[in-house]
Amino acid sequence: MKKIIIIASSLLLTISLLAQDSNNASRPTLDELSVNTSNLSDLDLSRSAILSEKTLESRKVNSLQDLNGLSPNLHLSGNGIKSFGDVLTMRGIGNTQFFGSPGVQLYVDGVPQGNVFSYGSDLYDLEAVEVLKGPQGSRFGKLAPGGAINLITKKPGETQTSEVSASYATFKTQKYNISSSGPMDEQFSYSLGIQRSSSDGFLNNTSGRDNDSETWNGRLNFHWDGGAGTKATLGASFTSHELGAQPIVRRDGGDFYDRSVDFDESTNIDQNQQYIKIEHDTEWGKILSLTNRNDWDMSPNKLDIDLSTSTAATSTIQQDQNNWGQEILLQSNRNESLNWSIGTNFHSIDISGTATRWYLFPYPVDTLVQNLGPGATLTPNANFGNTQESTTFSRKNDNLAFFASITKKIHDQNSIEIGLRHDRTSTKLDRDKLSNYGAFTFLNSINPNLGFDVPSPALSLNAAPLRLSKNNSLFSSSIQINRELTEISSSFLKFSNSGKPGGYSAFTDNAANASFEKEKTLSYEIGFNYIPSSNFTISLSGFLNDVKDYQMEMPESGSTNYNVINVDEVNIYGIEFETAVDLEGGWKVVVGFGLSESEIKDVNDLSSIYPSLSNLKNEKVSFVPRYNLSSLITHDLDNGLYYQIGTRTVGESFYWDQSGSNNTDKIDQYTLLDANIGYALDDWNFNIFGTNLTDEKYYTSLVSSLTSLGAAPGIVGSPRVIGLSISKEF
Repeated sequence: MKKIIIIASSLLLTISLLAQDSNNASRPTLDELSVNTSNLSDLDLSRSAILSEKTLESRKVNSLQDLNGLSPNLHLSGNGIKSFGDVLTMRGIGNTQFFGSPGVQLYVDGVPQGNVFSYGSDLYDLEAVEVLKGPQGSRFGKLAPGGAINLITKKPGETQTSEVSASYATFKTQKYNISSSGPMDEQFSYSLGIQRSSSDGFLNNTSGRDNDSETWNGRLNFHWDGGAGTKATLGASFTSHELGAQPIVRRDGGDFYDRSVDFDESTNIDQNQQYIKIEHDTEWGKILSLTNRNDWDMSPNKLDIDLSTSTAATSTIQQDQNNWGQEILLQSNRNESLNWSIGTNFHSIDISGTATRWYLFPYPVDTLVQNLGPGATLTPNANFGNTQESTTFSRKNDNLAFFASITKKIHDQNSIEIGLRHDRTSTKLDRDKLSNYGAFTFLNSINPNLGFDVPSPALSLNAAPLRLSKNNSLFSSSIQINRELTEISSSFLKFSNSGKPGGYSAFTDNAANASFEKEKTLSYEIGFNYIPSSNFTISLSGFLNDVKDYQMEMPESGSTNYNVINVDEVNIYGIEFETAVDLEGGWKVVVGFGLSESEIKDVNDLSSIYPSLSNLKNEKVSFVPRYNLSSLITHDLDNGLYYQIGTRTVGESFYWDQSGSNNTDKIDQYTLLDANIGYALDDWNFNIFGTNLTDEKYYTSLVSSLTSLGAAPGIVGSPRVIGLSISKEF
């Protein structure tokens, strides 16, 4: 397969001379996916695929998870707790679940979010979603080695508009939205969006709480245009989310959605963000200042990790994240011959948390013997008691970046783009761990220094505290050659190097295993665009990511240890294809396909820590599906009726633990079918919709740290949902 891609890329290189005019998008905006607005992007994402409001509504995109498959090689491995523990990847580059830096950056109206899990909001009141693939180091304040997603909310126009909507669906799923925007006077305008949603959940929890939920989201922006090219936006948003049971189930038989636990599980998440953006136009270009603050709090997440009615094991996680950032950007006026931008960004993230796990049995016997001293031997029996482990940690990340780009037209049909970036990151970890062991029984001789009788009382053991810090320096660069082949076709060739800084994992007892190093990626990309008319577009691209020290999850099954490790070398290569066709009679067809072949090439540096990881050589990396495919057919009638049907297919993906041999812990390919039929009458819209109409049983993620339960438990996706929505615009 790799040879086929290389040959195809070489042929495309020969045919197209690899380039595109600087004023054309190297990723065309498909007509079906376009947005009619004068202020589409606050980030100037000129080379993005754009999912329009109409597309988002027709596909019932209500969360980041729902974006799966809608853009080639974009995937989110969902953990079922809003965004906490999710892994968002593009072309195989992503984040680790808890402690690494994001590989894909998320923005809302050009305002960066802290990381993947700190955006806990549903997707609502959106005008569009922009998706950029590949390293974006010279265009963004925050490092984006895998790509970027920008959620664009509705902006005020020249007149006031408001909309209310309500929907009701299976599992008593309810959603209510209010949005309003418009001018306040000659200089001020506003935009407002509020959403409330609730559901009884789809789990069959015979004992314990179901995955019922209730969520509030809100957003308010004030816009000021002072004239003379000076503008400012002040914005704020909030999320409040209460969830019952996390939708995690055992994969060892029984009904797919069955579970039974010994207490009521729950998760509470609150998030709020504020920002101020100031823009000033000059004779030579624009000056932009962006200041933002984001506070995310989970208090707490409670999970029965033995997934049974036995009082055997529980987990409680409480975590807070505060981050703020300052970006300053200078950008030239757009013209045909030369464009440039230069900027600096500083952001700081403080994360603190406490993770408590309670076990019916403590750590293996040898561990206690080692702590108690020579001569002591133990046996786990009915008097052995229990263990409660509490890990308290704080992690601080400061990042200072400088970035610049220049686009130069070198011929009527050719242009070249050069980007540079330098990041300086400081990371600190403070971690303390206390293990409280219940009563246990000694056998043989007893260490006399302990002064214990037989049986012993409870015992508390402190793991060695971790006080670690490191600095990372990352240099990123890119060069892209564009060529306009004809009036209706173009191509490009891009080379870039990027990466992610190193860091620490707080959930490990070994200081040597707590540290992971920076990730370094060489990326190659080739693309071809064909746009014969506004009714027909085709985009085709191929890519290769050669990654050194790939940061990968490494949970230890049967243990509370969770590490992020560096795999020596990983290759990820693939293709992406998108097309949209408008046909006569109101018909439209949209198809997107992404192939992402990943391979672990070398794990030599890990042999001393995890000898069994030699099993992973030539295997695929965790969390990255092999391919995805989406299709959508729509038909709009002249009388206001419309109907749509769409599919999304996600290929198999693996979830490795430290054994390197759990190759049955994978999610098989699954396909979701959705459809809706509606009627638009004046300012009213009525819609009957269905998602997962074939009632496909699938998982959105696996929990490989719990393979001690048998097969790694899975996070189940939603079964069939059918509902009705009504909206009114005025």
